[in-house]
Amino acid sequence: MSDIRILYPDMVASDGGVVERDAAGPGVHLDLYKARKADDIPDEVWRNADALLTAIDVRMTEDVIARLDKCKIIVRQGVGVDLIDLRAAGAKGIPVCNVPDYGTTDVADHAIALLLTFTRGIVAYNDAFRDDPANGWNYENSPTVMRTKGKTLGIIGLGRIGTAAALRAKAFDLKVCAYDPYMPDGRELSLGVTRYERLEEMLAVCDFISVHAPGTSETGNLINAETIAAMKPGTILVNTARGMICDLQAVYDGLKSGQLLAAGLDVYPEEPVPADNPLIKAWRAREKWIDGRFVVTPHAAFYSDVGLEFMRRKSVTTITEYLRNGHLRNCLNLEFLKPRS
Repeated sequence: MSDIRILYPDMVASDGGVVERDAAGPGVHLDLYKARKADDIPDEVWRNADALLTAIDVRMTEDVIARLDKCKIIVRQGVGVDLIDLRAAGAKGIPVCNVPDYGTTDVADHAIALLLTFTRGIVAYNDAFRDDPANGWNYENSPTVMRTKGKTLGIIGLGRIGTAAALRAKAFDLKVCAYDPYMPDGRELSLGVTRYERLEEMLAVCDFISVHAPGTSETGNLINAETIAAMKPGTILVNTARGMICDLQAVYDGLKSGQLLAAGLDVYPEEPVPADNPLIKAWRAREKWIDGRFVVTPHAAFYSDVGLEFMRRKSVTTITEYLRNGHLRNCLNLEFLKPRS
C-alpha cells in the first residue's frame, strides 16, 4: 500500500504533531495546519488527503467535504462532531468517527469538582480571605455551602460521562436521577438511578443538575428560561458538555433572580466566551449578587496530559486501522453512509 496522507487542518497541539507522527508510524504522511477556516488551506491539499483529523476550529461543511476527492475517513480528535456535516460525509461514502473514551474520567471528575466547589464554598472562601484577611477568615463567607448527603443530582445525558458522574455522585451519598431519551431500557436499574421520561419532571425534584448531553439540534438551548423556571428553586447547575446547550442569558437571569443558587460552566456557545457577555461582565466586576455563585473554567474539563495523549494516539490509529485493515470503530454516521463510488 502506498503512503497514507492524513490532513490535520486545525491542529491544537504546539509540538508539531510529535504524538501523531509517533502513533502513525512509517508509511504515513501528515499535513499539519493551524487553520481557522477551510479556505486557509489550498484546495490541492484537501483533494489529496486520504483521511482527515479534525479538532475544534475548521467546520467540515458540505462544501468542504465536496473537495475530498480521495478521503476515506474523517476522525474527530475528541468527542463532539457538531462541526462536521455527517450527512454530507455519508453521501460521499466517508465514515465519520470520534474518540469517545479519552476524557470520560476527567470530565466526570470536573463536573463533580464544580459541584463541590459550591457546596463546600471553595472559591468563595479563597476569594474572601485573599481580598480581606481581617474579615475573610469566616466560615460563613460562602452563599452556597450545604451538606450534599441526601441531596438529589439530576443528570441530563446518561452516556459514558454521565454514567461516570453518576457513580461519583453516589459515592458522595447523593441520590441520582437521569433524563436521557436514548438510554437503553434497564441501564438505570444497573446503576441504581431513577429514570425520568420528562425533563421537566426531573428538574422539579433535583437540587443539582449536571449536563452531559451531546450538542445536537435537539439539545441546543435545552437549558433556557423555561427549563430553569421548571427547576427546584435554588438549584446548582453544572455544564461540562457543550456550550450550545445553555442559554447564557437564561443562566444570568436565573442567578440574578435566585432561581439558580449557583452555576459552574466549562463550555460556552462562543469560545472564548466574550468578555462583554452580561454574565461574564457581572462575574468579572464581582457584583455582589453573583459573587461566589458562578465559576468559569476554559473548556478544560476534558484535559489531562494522559487523556490528551490517549486521544491524539487513538484518533490516528482509528484512521490507520481502517485504511490498512478495514477495522472501523466509533462511526457516527452509519445511517447516512453510502458505498463509495
